[in-house]
Amino acid sequence: MSDEIESAQIQVFGADPRHAELEARELRDVLRRLNGAQVRFAPSEGQGKAESAKGAELLTPEVVLILTTGTFALARTAIKAWVDVRKSRKVRVVHSDGTVTEFQGGVSGREVKALRDGQDGRGAGPGVAGPGDER
Repeated sequence: MSDEIESAQIQVFGADPRHAELEARELRDVLRRLNGAQVRFAPSEGQGKAESAKGAELLTPEVVLILTTGTFALARTAIKAWVDVRKSRKVRVVHSDGTVTEFQGGVSGREVKALRDGQDGRGAGPGVAGPGDER
């Protein structure tokens, strides 16, 4: 077993700053369950900036987590599973060597239902005769 520790920045994006923070907290809780993983919020890049820049910091729909773990393979699997739950989820992982991995959410429940109900996108609406309804 390797004693090497890997560290990565995890950028969690949301529709707005509050949404990004909620999503980041949820992902942090998921990653904390991994054996040996340490996860914390990165300090805000806006700290110490001039007062005029304060508004821009508040409008950023991104929250950064710092993950430190012995192996990133399990963390990558957990992040992918978490992201795939909702189409709106987006995460960018910046590894210590500079490589970047991005994860985008899967198909939304609404899209799955649409695909199931009318596989060709031409599903019949209420009161409209579909195939097999002709007599």
